[in-house]
Amino acid sequence: GAQLAFNFRSEGTINVWTFSLATGESKALTFDQEMIGFPTWSPDGKFVAAEMKRGDDRHLVVIPRAGGAWEQVTNTPGQSWPGGWSPAGDKIAFAGERNGVWNIWWVDRHTKAQRRLTDYRNPNAYVRNPAWSSRGDQIVYEYAETTGNIWLSRLK
Repeated sequence: GAQLAFNFRSEGTINVWTFSLATGESKALTFDQEMIGFPTWSPDGKFVAAEMKRGDDRHLVVIPRAGGAWEQVTNTPGQSWPGGWSPAGDKIAFAGERNGVWNIWWVDRHTKAQRRLTDYRNPNAYVRNPAWSSRGDQIVYEYAETTGNIWLSRLK
């Protein structure tokens, strides 16, 4: 509750920064040349998980609160967008796109083992913003399907 973590774009690149509510000072946690952003705090406040861009892929990284060396915890091709940490702080839920299909996953912060939690197969659907329940026995998330129609309008 003493710091905010946020994205900041400088010279075309997004990086993770913190803002101290007590002092009003901002501090860069990452200095990436491609992109690290969209941070989410660990339950103990010692780390943030964030999304790291590498080419067309996005991976999860864990960054110490004070900055310094970050640790990449996913490396599967596709998209891995961070959500919430488990109450114990050992897992991070994320929205993951693999081969054009989005599902909810978690990754173990220490072993880097990943587990898919949903089995969606619709390429026109997506999931976002997974968050753990306080007991750690459920995850809530957004699910949406993209649909469309073709309309014909007569010109007068």
